[in-house]
Amino acid sequence: MRMQAVSGAKLDGRSLPQFVWNADLIAFDGPLVSLYRSDVGVDALFVWLDCDDYKNRWCIVDLDRDTLRDYLAQSMTLLDVFKASQSVVVFDVSPAIRRSNIIRTVWDRLPGEYLPKQGSFLHEEISTPEAKKLVAEHVRRYALKLDGELYLEDLAGIPKLYQQLYSFHYGLEHLGRNAVRGTLSSLMRRWNGGFSAVNLFTGLRNVIPSIHRARLEHLQYNSPGHITMELLPAMAERIRAAAQRISDRREEADELYGNVYKFFRTHGISGFEEERGSQEAKLLPSQLRELEEFVEQFFELMGWSDYRPAFVSLDAGPLSQIRALLAYYRRMIRILKYVDNCLLEFT
Repeated sequence: MRMQAVSGAKLDGRSLPQFVWNADLIAFDGPLVSLYRSDVGVDALFVWLDCDDYKNRWCIVDLDRDTLRDYLAQSMTLLDVFKASQSVVVFDVSPAIRRSNIIRTVWDRLPGEYLPKQGSFLHEEISTPEAKKLVAEHVRRYALKLDGELYLEDLAGIPKLYQQLYSFHYGLEHLGRNAVRGTLSSLMRRWNGGFSAVNLFTGLRNVIPSIHRARLEHLQYNSPGHITMELLPAMAERIRAAAQRISDRREEADELYGNVYKFFRTHGISGFEEERGSQEAKLLPSQLRELEEFVEQFFELMGWSDYRPAFVSLDAGPLSQIRALLAYYRRMIRILKYVDNCLLEFT
């Protein structure tokens, strides 16, 4: 069966951005509509169009935060999403996942058979559990209070640290989403062969769709001032509670952190910002058990009993797990310095 011809500009595949899968929104014997995020931070829908005996045809439809929210909330049809897009990229993909015949066009130049139907809402009966979860969570305004003598690097550093903590909590909170779970497992495993902790937080940020990202709304600094953001309130409360927990048990937290590094030094494990060579596979069972105990202690310290089962079941060993947890801890300690010096307050 011959697929429909599509008119438009031919593209080299290298001109397309890289995309990270976030969730399948409609699926039937495989995904039909999936949410992705590009490496330039733009949401996109991958929509199945057609197939023949040798390949499948898909299109990429860009969409902004409001359009994504309205489509998930059934306020906008998939056809409306196509019409609101600046362009549509059509491509064929082989069983070997090779893209070919890449064409950039616009929605009204697509064959009629490729356009969604009138009334193509994301009804509950066709949406995936992941789609339902995305639409069930709503952002709200949240403010970080600023005061005292701050410098330009502080106004840049505080939001960055907060965003990294937010990404980490989002990952722990959403490990039931396959994209989040797979990303966190993959990033933690890569610590066995050369990996920077910064990439952990960047990777998690890339599986947060725009409707859930911490978006800056207003920044005012005139002592006192504030940083106002739109974000998921549950994540804001998790960060505030974690900061309070560490502040209340700071001596215990610092002792645990020091004990882990003492273990690393004793057993010849190098610092974990840049780890080279697979060390986890070489560790003895007794060493792995001790690392598992460190992970247990960290979760008890933080009061994260609800996070623990899903986290420890990740496809990553205890060495990678404790490294990820302590990467989070280091960033929390840095932001707590602003709190301790009365420069920052969580609301």
